Amino acid sequence: MTGDARVHFVRHAETLFNVNGQLQGWCDSPLTERGERQAAALGERMRELPLAAAFTSDLTRTRTTTAAALAGHPGIEPVPMTELREWHLGGWEGKPNAHLWTPVFAEYGYEYEPGSPAWPAMTADGRETVIDTVRRLDPLGRAESAADVRARLTSGLTRIVDVAREADGDVLVVTHGMVLGTLLRQLAPGHLVKAGFPNCGTVTVTWTEGALAVGEIVDTGAFSAA
Repeated sequence: MTGDARVHFVRHAETLFNVNGQLQGWCDSPLTERGERQAAALGERMRELPLAAAFTSDLTRTRTTTAAALAGHPGIEPVPMTELREWHLGGWEGKPNAHLWTPVFAEYGYEYEPGSPAWPAMTADGRETVIDTVRRLDPLGRAESAADVRARLTSGLTRIVDVAREADGDVLVVTHGMVLGTLLRQLAPGHLVKAGFPNCGTVTVTWTEGALAVGEIVDTGAFSAA
């Protein structure tokens, strides 16, 4: 990479499954009323930026979030990409979070609880090992492997970065919470997300004279009305 570029990576707004504590890798659920407010707040923040292009996971929750994010940029047509989907959780899809995370955490010697402080230790070497644990424990054998996720993200990121390098402005990418940690590590090997991504959380990646910098996570959704 030689040219300058700036890409804003965003997690989708709050969904019904988020509130219900259900797993939603490749399956979907609608935004909640709070999620709609978060997405609207994201749109107001994005309105101030010189966006030139946008990409989104092709799932409904990300496409809905993207539409709101681009309210101030009606001339931009977002590009849906299967490569930006969340991890595919196989037989765990749609089930309560604990059904998956209880046995996964046990594999690492921890007891699962929402927001567990054990997560940073479990993912100290990246989230790839956790992806493979999910796959190994999947009762239906349909979950993705780390190699699967890396391959599709590499393909998607190559396309996004190529556009960002040529765009006359910033690029918006709306995707998912778990895959964002994997995606950022693809871009910046060794990078670890210090905290989880809140709904409509945003992180900006810049390339300046060939040097890459990953910004801090901004809770864009927190700017919405309660």
